[in-house]
Amino acid sequence: MRLGKREILVGLVFLFGQLAHADDASAKIYEYFGVFNDKDLEQITNNIYAMPLLVGGGEGHLVWNDAESATNSLRNTYKEIESRGWKASVIDNTKTCTLSANLALVDVKFSRMNGEGKAIPPEIRTTLYVLKKTAEGWRIIAFFGHGSAHRPSC
Repeated sequence: MRLGKREILVGLVFLFGQLAHADDASAKIYEYFGVFNDKDLEQITNNIYAMPLLVGGGEGHLVWNDAESATNSLRNTYKEIESRGWKASVIDNTKTCTLSANLALVDVKFSRMNGEGKAIPPEIRTTLYVLKKTAEGWRIIAFFGHGSAHRPSC
């Protein structure tokens, strides 16, 4: 089967559109890590997350129904990771799967760093974020910690 110029052009427009969505969704994750490192709970709950938010991985799953439940959980997270010397979380790389114009998966490989610039064990962490595009832009609607050996293949 031979493709004409029109079919190739339509395919390229679709591909570049999907790549633009992937870049936008991935950029939201980089923004999230920045405000997470700044411990800006208001920015996280109002401009990064969309409620309700599903959180999973490890021993189970929970749902943050509102900004207050997310803020309380994040405060506990900061308390726990700071007790282990945490100063910042640093992204090594992301892998984005655009499922539609309004839905994307962003898998993030990252490390939690201490004040000396060394990774806090486990040195490599992976989390899969589910993002939905809203009127305000991309928002995280769920995230799941998982083993680094198993990353999504789009």
